[in-house]
Amino acid sequence: MNFSFSLPLKSSDLLNSSGDNYYVKHVYTSDEIPDKLKECRECLHKDDPFYILDHFDTYYSVMECESSDISAMKNLSRSFDMLYLTVDKLGKELSAKLSKDNNAFPERSNYLTLSKMLLYLFTHTMKRIEVVITNRQRELNVNAVKKRGKHHEAQDHQFDWDKKRGQFLVQMFNILQLPLEKLWMPPVVDSNFVEMITERCYNTISSIPMRADNKNVIDSSFQIIGVAIKRYSHAISFPVQILYILSRTEHTASSIAHGIALLNEECGINTAFSVLIKDITDTLTGESTDTAVSRNFSNFLIELAARSPELMIPHLSNLSEELLNCESHVIRNCILQIMGDAIVGKLTSEELPEEMKEARDDFLDLLLSHICDVSAHVRAKVLNIWHNLKQENAVPLSLQIKVLCETVDRLEDKTAIVRKQAIQLIKAFLECNPFAANLSLEELIKKHEDEAKNMNELKATLAEEREKTEQIEEQWNIILPEIVPLIDENLQLQSTQEYETQESLEDLVKGICQLLLDKKYKEAIILLRKVDYVHGNSELRYTLPLEEQVTYYVALFKTYIFLANGCKNDNEKLDTMIKTVKFLEDSIEFSKVLTRAVPKILDMLLSKTISDVCEAVDLFTTGYLFGVKGMEAGMQRMLLLVWSSEKEKRDFVSNAYKKVLFTTDLTGRAHAVKVIQNLSRFIQTIEYGHFLALECLIEEWVSTDDMDALIIQVLFEIFTMKIEGTTTEESCLALELLVMCSSSKPSIASANLNIIEMVGLGERGRRNPRLYAKCLQFMMNSIDHTANSKYYQRYDCDSPIATNVFDMFMKFFFHPLLPDFELVATKTFEFFYTLCQKPDIICQKMIVDLMGRMLKSIKKTTVNPSSLPSASQSMSSQPLLPSQNKEYKTMKAFLLTRFVYIIGYITLKELIFLDVDVYNNMKYIQELEDCELKKKEHSALRKNGNLNMSATESLKRLSGSAAEPQQEPDEDLVGATAEDNIAELINEICEERLLFDKKSLLRVMVKLVLRICQHPSKFKEEHLQRAATLTLVRFMCVSSKFCHSYMQLLMNILNKTKDTVIKSNIVIGLSDLTFRFPNEIEPWTGHLYLTLQEQNEEVRLTSVKMISHLILHEMIRVKGQIAELAKCIVDPSDDIKNMTRQFFKEISTKSNILYNVLPDIISNLGDINTKLPEEKYRTIMKYIIGLIHKDRQVETLVEKLSMRFQVSHAERQWRDTAYCLSLLTYNEKTIRKLIDNIHLIKDKVQVDEVYQSFKLIISNTSKLAKPELKTVVTELESRINECLEVRDEGDEGGENNVNNVDHGSNKLKSQTSQKTTTRKKRAVRRKDSSDDENMSLSESDNEVPTKTKNANSKSTKKPQNVLESSSSDRSESEEELPGRGKNAKQQAASRPTTSKNRGKIVEDTTTSSDDSHPKKRQKRLDRR
Repeated sequence: MNFSFSLPLKSSDLLNSSGDNYYVKHVYTSDEIPDKLKECRECLHKDDPFYILDHFDTYYSVMECESSDISAMKNLSRSFDMLYLTVDKLGKELSAKLSKDNNAFPERSNYLTLSKMLLYLFTHTMKRIEVVITNRQRELNVNAVKKRGKHHEAQDHQFDWDKKRGQFLVQMFNILQLPLEKLWMPPVVDSNFVEMITERCYNTISSIPMRADNKNVIDSSFQIIGVAIKRYSHAISFPVQILYILSRTEHTASSIAHGIALLNEECGINTAFSVLIKDITDTLTGESTDTAVSRNFSNFLIELAARSPELMIPHLSNLSEELLNCESHVIRNCILQIMGDAIVGKLTSEELPEEMKEARDDFLDLLLSHICDVSAHVRAKVLNIWHNLKQENAVPLSLQIKVLCETVDRLEDKTAIVRKQAIQLIKAFLECNPFAANLSLEELIKKHEDEAKNMNELKATLAEEREKTEQIEEQWNIILPEIVPLIDENLQLQSTQEYETQESLEDLVKGICQLLLDKKYKEAIILLRKVDYVHGNSELRYTLPLEEQVTYYVALFKTYIFLANGCKNDNEKLDTMIKTVKFLEDSIEFSKVLTRAVPKILDMLLSKTISDVCEAVDLFTTGYLFGVKGMEAGMQRMLLLVWSSEKEKRDFVSNAYKKVLFTTDLTGRAHAVKVIQNLSRFIQTIEYGHFLALECLIEEWVSTDDMDALIIQVLFEIFTMKIEGTTTEESCLALELLVMCSSSKPSIASANLNIIEMVGLGERGRRNPRLYAKCLQFMMNSIDHTANSKYYQRYDCDSPIATNVFDMFMKFFFHPLLPDFELVATKTFEFFYTLCQKPDIICQKMIVDLMGRMLKSIKKTTVNPSSLPSASQSMSSQPLLPSQNKEYKTMKAFLLTRFVYIIGYITLKELIFLDVDVYNNMKYIQELEDCELKKKEHSALRKNGNLNMSATESLKRLSGSAAEPQQEPDEDLVGATAEDNIAELINEICEERLLFDKKSLLRVMVKLVLRICQHPSKFKEEHLQRAATLTLVRFMCVSSKFCHSYMQLLMNILNKTKDTVIKSNIVIGLSDLTFRFPNEIEPWTGHLYLTLQEQNEEVRLTSVKMISHLILHEMIRVKGQIAELAKCIVDPSDDIKNMTRQFFKEISTKSNILYNVLPDIISNLGDINTKLPEEKYRTIMKYIIGLIHKDRQVETLVEKLSMRFQVSHAERQWRDTAYCLSLLTYNEKTIRKLIDNIHLIKDKVQVDEVYQSFKLIISNTSKLAKPELKTVVTELESRINECLEVRDEGDEGGENNVNNVDHGSNKLKSQTSQKTTTRKKRAVRRKDSSDDENMSLSESDNEVPTKTKNANSKSTKKPQNVLESSSSDRSESEEELPGRGKNAKQQAASRPTTSKNRGKIVEDTTTSSDDSHPKKRQKRLDRR
């Protein structure tokens, strides 16, 4: 061979001749290549690899062919296969040649040239194949996107390249295993040769992501690199190549981490890793580090730490010092994650060296400190790391409380992902907690006190015993020199001896001590040996030398002396008690932290973020299942989410309760019993207000068969007490569950009516009124409300079941100690009106019977007026109708209270009965008659589907349709007139007859109720007043006429009473009246808002609920008065606060309601006369303004708030307005608005707080802002700075400049002044007219006026202030009702005409225009 081969830098260099180096003489075309490859194959079969020297050009031509068609790919595949076989033959020959001991052999240069040429062709053929396949794949992807191209044609000619790649790498590994250095002189392998081989390995690592099916390829690549590092000086190039790959590709982090771990385990290479870590650190700490590079390096370090933590731990301290201060949160997360993995993987053992323990403690401290990192990503990551540590039991006990405290603080983090991770970590603490979390804090404190007391007592006892032991020790040391020779002497004389004794061990020990005290040492020694013999230790002693036997008996003497004196070693017991006390202290701290966390997690249940709600629900569910105290509150609060508008929240809550209540490890009947026990136990813990939510859940579970037939059957067995050992309480709970189930599935009740009647109306029902009431509800649930028609079979008035219910209620009514009377009465009358025919007849009969029996119980007493009890005293009886003489008729208060209550409830049920049932029945009959007349049965059937509408709804619908344009009448709608007539008839009955007809029984009852309400000084019993007020409200729901007449009486009761129950009932009643008679109630809504300022929390909560309900249903207009509701955002009560926040959140999603009233809220709350603290004002505004997101709304708000600076004159108002501006989110337009209105705030920015608010606007808007926005912000900042410079020119000059800055500003002030003057003039006119109206009211007649059209037209007028109304002294009023017979002129003469002393509240609603009407005057004269 007369030439050599030099590895070219690029393949084209081989086309040029250079000295004796080999060069390519001929490059074959695509048509020539197949024939040349056949020649190569023939030569290959001769088993001589040197054929490459003659056919190098052929393989070179295949490798350099630029075509990517199918024929080129076939040529490449054939070329690769032949080269593979050739390399294999070369490897075998080199193995035989190089295995010899001599370093030089004759064919060395030939084999070196052959190796270079063959491996060059092999590696570059592989490279070309990879390029072609990559290009083909790219073309296929492009065609797939464009939906064109014949994919199958390319796929048919694909070959298994992954397999061939693996074969190539294995062949390269086998070649490098040979001592190739012997081919070179001196024996050092050319670095270019090594780089040529390893380049393919690096390319393979960077091109394919590691999977299970190609793991062997990655392993082979790193094995080749490992051989190159160990044998061919590749250690310097390795870190450079790895860094390059990591910085350019994202998917290689896992494969490189795997490969480095393999190099460490199989090849023992770790020095290169140290260099790699140093280079990575230098790169990451550089200023120009790319985010993608940081992420790739971080992923690699995390992967490596997870696979080989022992490699990372030595470098971790330096990494933390260098990288934990980087700005990139990705890098910090990486280092902290590595610390967590290192602790879990290698640093959990207690047998670690001190250095490792110190490193572990440092890592834990760093993790703890970064819980409060500035980046939310880092905070979330660290909490996740602690969560992992907790699950692996790698958190030391001494750190658990600290970690939990920091985690609880993160529950208030502003970022949702941090809050989510915090809750998950707290959940992990509950699941794996080492403390007694199943005990309450009070129980833990008590137990700790007891254990601490016992420990102190034991310490005192041990101290006494220690003193006693020291004294005995001194005495023993005195006699020891005397007794040792005697023991030795005794053992020499009597080395072996047997003893017999009947004495106990305790007596023998006492005898020894007595002999020692008497200094009879020899007798003591003999007795000691006897004790030792009795114990059976003598044979063991014989094996010891004499000196050791003496020592043995000396120790035995000492032990028995201490035992005889009662000295015990209780140090172990003391250590145990100390550990117990310390454990209880930690448990108390754990419980305190957990207690602090519960309110925060409860607030998260009402969060807008779904992840917060879901995690909070999951935590409470877990805690409840683990029996953790304090979780019950969360389980109850979760029930409110059943009403959430977001389905995801509802489903999550439903699944959580199913997990708690329905998850058992039992099957069949045992599972049903366990589920019922869980449900019963849960029902006992929830509050009354949560029953509706639970009922909604149970209805869902019944519909989904979670509560199947077996559970229902077991419930009936418990209810009927067929299961042995069932208690009355368990039976009632089962009945409660059955009632809830039957609400969803009426067949549960309808199929078992006989059982329900037997239990509820039998002996058990008589003994338990609550059971009786629940059974009535159970029977009412038998009605299928899902049907199109509401008509079903009702009981006759004289049916046995109706008679039975009637009789039982009569007995309950007169029972003085009956609990839950309201429940019993409510369910009884619901039963009559739901399941009985002619319920009004039944109720009328009941009222008459009750009145008859009550009149018989009236007592007549003659007393001196001075002896009557005062208003502050409780009265067991109440006066009925007063008379002029001294004889009073009294009745037991509880009977009158119950009677008044049922009157109101019957009235309400009668209204509903007429409005719905009677109306639908009459409409149904009318439609049947029309069908018979017109022979349109199909039309009747179609109309029957709409028989669930009330008369009130029908009137509203018809009145609404009457306002629409007239069209051609539809034949199917001819019956609308009849429907209108029916609805008007029902309405006329309610308005005119029910309460006002002379034959109506309720007309008599109205007088009684009004009497009680108007004279609270006579009827002092609080329950009676509550019942009378509630009944009055129910009367007002019946008739708008009655409502209008007695609205002022109701308002006076609301404003003057101190009974919170009455106030709450009136507020609820006003809400109902607003829905029924909105025009009558609209002038009085101001009084409804005033209840938001009540001192009682329950009244305020009720007001918030009712006002929110009315506004959300658009029953009252949202005006400036909503500012009173906004104040409830900072209410001391959490319930009121949360409900108000939820309300504003709801209205923010409804059109522009919140945006429209926001200026009024800002104005009213910013009024200095309201004296609202600035801190509370800011809390309110921060929440409300945070609900405004639309850019257009923000832009308008900026303009309105800027204008407010000019019309406000107090510095506090300027601060408030500036703060509101700082809460808005700004864009380029809104900043422009501020600049345009800068003349309005020039003199206001001199106030430091105002200036700070504008600085906050500038800083917040500049963050992450676009260049255009930053330009505008800079302009705003310069304009504000100009405003500040104005003041510096001098106080007077500055003031003049501020006041005369802009002509438009002065013009605006002038306009504002003119408008203010105009408003003042209008206010004066309104005041004059109001005074005239009040004067006419004070001079009006005392009789109740008859309602006319004129009165109706004035019903929408704003009424006079109730605080100045005529019933301010209603408690002392003695006036008669209309028609009582007392002369009206005498009434007018007997008292002044001022409104203060008038007794009849309703008279104030009369106006002077009513008096001037001649018909009304005539009617009044007739009545007189």
